[in-house]
Amino acid sequence: MVGHGRKVQSRKDIPWWLKKLDLVRDELRAYRFPRTADEGIRQCAELSEASMRVFKEQVGRSLGTRNEETVDLEIRRLMARFSNMDKRWKAGWRKERVAPKGQ
Repeated sequence: MVGHGRKVQSRKDIPWWLKKLDLVRDELRAYRFPRTADEGIRQCAELSEASMRVFKEQVGRSLGTRNEETVDLEIRRLMARFSNMDKRWKAGWRKERVAPKGQ
Protein backbone atom coordinates (compact mmCIF):
# COMPACT_ATOMS: atom_id res chain seq x y z
CA MET A 1 0.00 0.00 0.00
CA VAL A 2 1.88 2.94 -1.23
CA GLY A 3 0.76 6.47 -0.56
CA HIS A 4 -2.62 5.84 1.08
CA GLY A 5 -4.09 8.61 -1.08
CA ARG A 6 -1.42 11.17 -0.14
CA LYS A 7 0.42 13.23 -2.70
CA VAL A 8 4.19 12.98 -2.67
CA GLN A 9 5.61 16.46 -2.07
CA SER A 10 8.42 17.73 -4.19
CA ARG A 11 11.58 18.91 -2.44
CA LYS A 12 10.74 22.56 -3.18
CA ASP A 13 7.38 22.26 -1.36
CA ILE A 14 9.02 21.17 1.91
CA PRO A 15 9.52 24.03 4.42
CA TRP A 16 13.14 25.22 4.68
CA TRP A 17 13.35 24.42 8.40
CA LEU A 18 12.29 20.83 7.79
CA LYS A 19 15.06 20.43 5.23
CA LYS A 20 17.58 21.43 7.94
CA LEU A 21 16.51 18.87 10.58
CA ASP A 22 19.49 16.64 9.82
CA LEU A 23 21.83 19.52 10.76
CA VAL A 24 19.95 20.08 14.01
CA ARG A 25 20.06 16.37 14.82
CA ASP A 26 23.82 16.25 14.28
CA GLU A 27 24.34 19.33 16.44
CA LEU A 28 22.20 17.94 19.27
CA ARG A 29 24.05 14.61 19.23
CA ALA A 30 27.27 16.46 20.02
CA TYR A 31 25.75 18.01 23.16
CA ARG A 32 25.39 16.12 26.45
CA PHE A 33 22.08 16.92 28.12
CA PRO A 34 21.60 16.45 31.89
CA ARG A 35 20.33 12.97 32.68
CA THR A 36 18.29 14.02 35.72
CA ALA A 37 16.55 17.14 36.97
CA ASP A 38 19.07 17.36 39.84
CA GLU A 39 21.95 17.34 37.38
CA GLY A 40 20.24 20.03 35.28
CA ILE A 41 19.64 22.25 38.32
CA ARG A 42 23.25 21.77 39.44
CA GLN A 43 24.52 22.77 35.98
CA CYS A 44 22.25 25.83 36.00
CA ALA A 45 23.55 26.86 39.43
CA GLU A 46 27.17 26.44 38.30
CA LEU A 47 26.55 28.56 35.19
CA SER A 48 24.77 31.23 37.24
CA GLU A 49 27.63 31.35 39.73
CA ALA A 50 30.21 31.64 36.95
CA SER A 51 28.30 34.40 35.17
CA MET A 52 27.84 36.35 38.42
CA ARG A 53 31.58 36.07 39.13
CA VAL A 54 32.41 37.47 35.67
CA PHE A 55 29.79 40.22 36.14
CA LYS A 56 31.35 41.22 39.48
CA GLU A 57 34.81 41.31 37.91
CA GLN A 58 33.59 43.53 35.09
CA VAL A 59 31.79 45.92 37.46
CA GLY A 60 34.91 46.13 39.62
CA ARG A 61 37.07 46.88 36.58
CA SER A 62 34.70 49.54 35.27
CA LEU A 63 34.61 51.21 38.70
CA GLY A 64 38.36 50.84 39.09
CA THR A 65 38.03 49.23 42.52
CA ARG A 66 38.36 45.88 44.24
CA ASN A 67 36.35 46.98 47.25
CA GLU A 68 33.71 44.27 47.53
CA GLU A 69 31.15 46.51 49.25
CA THR A 70 31.38 49.12 46.48
CA VAL A 71 31.05 46.43 43.80
CA ASP A 72 28.07 44.79 45.55
CA LEU A 73 26.34 48.16 45.94
CA GLU A 74 26.80 48.91 42.22
CA ILE A 75 25.53 45.44 41.29
CA ARG A 76 22.38 45.97 43.38
CA ARG A 77 21.85 49.33 41.68
CA LEU A 78 22.29 47.77 38.22
CA MET A 79 19.96 44.87 39.04
CA ALA A 80 17.28 47.33 40.17
CA ARG A 81 17.64 49.23 36.88
CA PHE A 82 17.47 45.96 34.89
CA SER A 83 14.35 44.94 36.81
CA ASN A 84 12.64 48.28 36.08
CA MET A 85 13.60 48.10 32.41
CA ASP A 86 12.24 44.56 32.22
CA LYS A 87 8.92 45.63 33.78
CA ARG A 88 8.58 48.50 31.30
CA TRP A 89 9.44 46.24 28.37
CA LYS A 90 6.88 43.61 29.44
CA ALA A 91 4.18 46.25 29.94
CA GLY A 92 4.85 47.69 26.46
CA TRP A 93 4.96 44.25 24.90
CA ARG A 94 1.59 43.33 26.40
CA LYS A 95 0.01 46.51 25.04
CA GLU A 96 1.39 45.87 21.55
CA ARG A 97 0.14 42.29 21.39
CA VAL A 98 -2.96 41.72 19.38
CA ALA A 99 -5.64 39.94 21.39
CA PRO A 100 -6.77 36.63 19.87
CA LYS A 101 -10.26 36.53 18.33
CA GLY A 102 -13.00 36.20 20.89
CA GLN A 103 -11.14 38.09 23.63
